[in-house]
Amino acid sequence: MKAILEKISHDRNHSFSLFEFQDRRFDCPFHHHPEIELNLILSSSGQRYVGDHIGRFSQGDLVLIGSDLPHMYTNDAAHSGLAHSIFLQFLPECLGSDFLDLRELKVIGRLFERSRVGLSFHGRTRDKVVPLIIQLNGLNGFARLMGFLNIFNILARSKEFRVLASRSYSPSLALYQGERINSVCDLISRKFKDQVTQSEAARTAGMSAPSFSRFFKRATNKTFRAFLNEVRIGHASHLLMETDQTVAEVCYNSGFGNLSNFNRQFLKLHKISPRAFRRKRTQLR
Repeated sequence: MKAILEKISHDRNHSFSLFEFQDRRFDCPFHHHPEIELNLILSSSGQRYVGDHIGRFSQGDLVLIGSDLPHMYTNDAAHSGLAHSIFLQFLPECLGSDFLDLRELKVIGRLFERSRVGLSFHGRTRDKVVPLIIQLNGLNGFARLMGFLNIFNILARSKEFRVLASRSYSPSLALYQGERINSVCDLISRKFKDQVTQSEAARTAGMSAPSFSRFFKRATNKTFRAFLNEVRIGHASHLLMETDQTVAEVCYNSGFGNLSNFNRQFLKLHKISPRAFRRKRTQLR
């Protein structure tokens, strides 16, 4: 997908910036920036795009996004309430070009390198780090820097993470066409439960159907149908975990026209059936 380059203003007196976002919806387009970003979702849920990854986010979502890795968070069309997040942004050399070469800090340097494809943290690691991020807002000076290093030391030593984008993902920023791809993502976010078609997406992007097909595959590494199915399966996974809807109800409420295709697409993406997915996630609670 084409990402828009975001220019971030930093306080030169600090090695990193901490921002808090509160609004009715997350409205930032698919974008990238040279800063590494640690993003914590405090409230709301929806769809998360990181590189060629498509997945769900909800309260407590904690993701480390590498330098110039395109990303976007969108709320569901039916979302109500507050979209609230805290995120840290910093340049890889924010502590000095040689600082992370110190033996004691090399583990953090390796974490920053791994973040180029995006890392989602869970379990005890997330539970431990979330309050530390929230506390950072009230710290100053040396305590603030130590809090920053403590957070990334914990993340760097954790095995409780999931890689998001493909390890081979290497976006060519010159190929991006931001307005077009953002308009298509908005269409899918609003209408994935309906019979949204590639022809409709092509019209939204202002392109002919053949041109759009080539553009979309080149930009996302996925066909339009595969992309749409991943969005639908992400929503279905959320319903399976958070509601008591039957598998058939989840199928139709996620935009699939028949149960056999839903089961096939779910198995293709998760390597497990919807019923087994629900059982497994229930046991982990």
